[in-house]
Amino acid sequence: MSCKVLGFLVSGLLFLALQAWTDACSCGPSHPQHVYCQSHVVIKGKIISSKLVGRGNSTDPSGFQWIQYEVQQLKMFKGSEKVERVEYVYTPQADFVCGFVLEADQLNKDYVLSGNVETDGKIYVNICGFNKLWSQLTSSQRAGLAGNYEAGCQCKIVPCLSLPCSISADNQCLWTDGIIDGNWAGSQSRRCGCSMKSSGLCQWEFYKRPRTPAVTRDGNQ
Repeated sequence: MSCKVLGFLVSGLLFLALQAWTDACSCGPSHPQHVYCQSHVVIKGKIISSKLVGRGNSTDPSGFQWIQYEVQQLKMFKGSEKVERVEYVYTPQADFVCGFVLEADQLNKDYVLSGNVETDGKIYVNICGFNKLWSQLTSSQRAGLAGNYEAGCQCKIVPCLSLPCSISADNQCLWTDGIIDGNWAGSQSRRCGCSMKSSGLCQWEFYKRPRTPAVTRDGNQ
């Protein structure tokens, strides 16, 4: 399926507020490029082990425990100015508060991990980020991580939540996976990114290869 968006010419994009946490985690649609651009740190890493910890030097007031994942960093795509090397990432122990919770048989595998550095200096990840098995990434997503997403961070990806929908500025790309493919992991998410052209117009582009090399730490891509 083409990355170009066809036939959405009527204005009036409808924005929906994110559902408040109740008894389950709720994530709004986020394109991998958007998550990359909003994250402090993005790496490829092998999750070696996990253990339950408290947050900081005192009990977390929320009452939730946190999972500390030990990570063997294989490649850093973003964040070298914030952290020299990622050794641990943290996530809520419960998936209903958006914890990135892995079972024992999901450890010792390579993942793409995206997260933010909080005031305690630790990197926190959650299920709403771009955190998934490296083996499940498409070649276009790997090319995006290795330079193309970064080059498109000036652009804004706008999800089409209901019809009619459109974009309202030149720096926007209309994301229609949820309408066309029935889910947000469709062709634009898996194959495309939003890139700014020399004219200043942002458009969907099929990513075939990295635009610039990634920052290599250890291991191979």
